[in-house]
Amino acid sequence: SRDQLTVSFGTGEITGVFVHDIVCLGDQKEKPGPAVATSGTSMLQASVKKTISVDFVELNEDEDNNTKHGCLYMRFNTAIEMTDDPFENFGFDGILGLGLRSLSQAPPFNLVESGAKEGAWYGDDHRLKMFGVFLAVSDFEHSEITFGGYKPEHITAGEQISWNKVYDGHLGHWQLAVKSITADGVRLPFCDDGTCRAVVDTGTSLLAVPSSLGRDLISRLRHKEKAPGCGGDLPTLEIELENFTVVLGPTDIARPESVPNLQDEPVAVPKQTNSTSTCMPMLMFLNLPDPFSPKTLILGEPVLQKYYTIFDALAPRIGFATARHVQPKRSASVS
Repeated sequence: SRDQLTVSFGTGEITGVFVHDIVCLGDQKEKPGPAVATSGTSMLQASVKKTISVDFVELNEDEDNNTKHGCLYMRFNTAIEMTDDPFENFGFDGILGLGLRSLSQAPPFNLVESGAKEGAWYGDDHRLKMFGVFLAVSDFEHSEITFGGYKPEHITAGEQISWNKVYDGHLGHWQLAVKSITADGVRLPFCDDGTCRAVVDTGTSLLAVPSSLGRDLISRLRHKEKAPGCGGDLPTLEIELENFTVVLGPTDIARPESVPNLQDEPVAVPKQTNSTSTCMPMLMFLNLPDPFSPKTLILGEPVLQKYYTIFDALAPRIGFATARHVQPKRSASVS
């Protein structure tokens, strides 16, 4: 039998077999529109449930030298079984893991490490293991990932990159320390014990929080609609990192509380004269298992849309700067 590996994500699970092939990066033939999350999914690798041990040999130089610029010879998993939830709802072909080296089954499975080693992209020694993530918010732009550095044109003019140290890098996740959390101007005691962490994850559709924190946040951030759609700057959610504070307003995370149900199933909402007049934060309640801290948040798409995010595997560290978009993100509304 072939060597297999079963991976459990924040939501969902995949079993696959080991394969190796040439992987090439390049422009997309069709530019996808902006991501619009209507439900919470997380491709954060939570655990590897079982593996069949295998020895990995170094790729021979002849195979390596046959790859052109922008391509690399690497190993990955081909899925043979996956859970319906959430994969039946996805249109993409695979999961591009961008975790740190220690999260990979072996070094040849890590895209950033393999690409930097094989010269798949250009960059000086300090930026070879760096990549920048830009997520679109309108049809006038497209999402983009840049390997071997980052693109300053995705950063708002006058903004400086704020770098934050990655903690517990041996676990393989892009994990930062969280100093405090403030909701609607009130600093919460949740992080006062110093154990709060935040994983920055490109595969998580919403802001994910522990359930014990989520209830408090929803209570404090639920608000009356001030104009058509859940827009505006207040109330805000502030997540204070070591050298940067993530600030999310209603335009970033709020949605109308009552949304028509296409299956005509009953929807429980508070009694109100206008069922679309209340906005609430779109949060995913996710309690991560050990070895994560029980007070771990996941900074997903809403954060990556608002801030151009640069991951540096050499340090390791993460940099944030307000993203430059062609036009502002539209607030959510019921049409």
